[in-house]
Amino acid sequence: MNGKFKKLLIPILVIGVLGYLFGWSSVLEIRSIEVSGLKGAKTLTSKKVIRKSGIELGDKLARVNAGDGAEALSAYPEVAGVEINRKPLHTIELVISLRQVDVALATNQGKFLLADRNGVTFVEVARPPKGIPVIAGDRRFVDDAMTIFDALPKKIRKRVERIELPSKASITLQLRGGLKILWGSAGDQEAKLTVLQALLVAPENKKARFIDIATPLTPTVR
Repeated sequence: MNGKFKKLLIPILVIGVLGYLFGWSSVLEIRSIEVSGLKGAKTLTSKKVIRKSGIELGDKLARVNAGDGAEALSAYPEVAGVEINRKPLHTIELVISLRQVDVALATNQGKFLLADRNGVTFVEVARPPKGIPVIAGDRRFVDDAMTIFDALPKKIRKRVERIELPSKASITLQLRGGLKILWGSAGDQEAKLTVLQALLVAPENKKARFIDIATPLTPTVR
């Protein structure tokens, strides 16, 4: 065996041994699976996440298909994103990003579907979380409702209890205390906000129960 052949053989043997250790032997097998990011989850548990990922104790660390695991977990509506990390020497970490609860969609059965701002729902509850606006009506216009809600000053936004969506042009805000605001469509936001704030501070409107600013140049108060 000449020297040149020996120089080639040694790297090949090293690569072969390492490949066996990482891909086939029990030296680097999975002995623990960690799950993080589930704080506040409504539908998920660590056990459900691990089972859905398809990763099991005893699997080889180097042979875990992170892409397949992430794709499987994305089937859960509450999951916004997944990161799968290998942690030497025997641990897999599943990091879950949850969808944010932005709205509660009222159902015909008197319950509420928690959803993100795109209307993606992931759990039904008997009562909406505190501080989350309830949206009732045509769900095609959830995006319009959220555009209006986000544009409101914080002081007014905190008072919104319900947003009614009978149509795209008749969006209505129900504020805590009994005031109802017919906002109309999501257009003319700046003008409507200016008119609304002026009407709310006017002494004569202190006991108003209805404000119509669908056409901001000709508002109605009663």
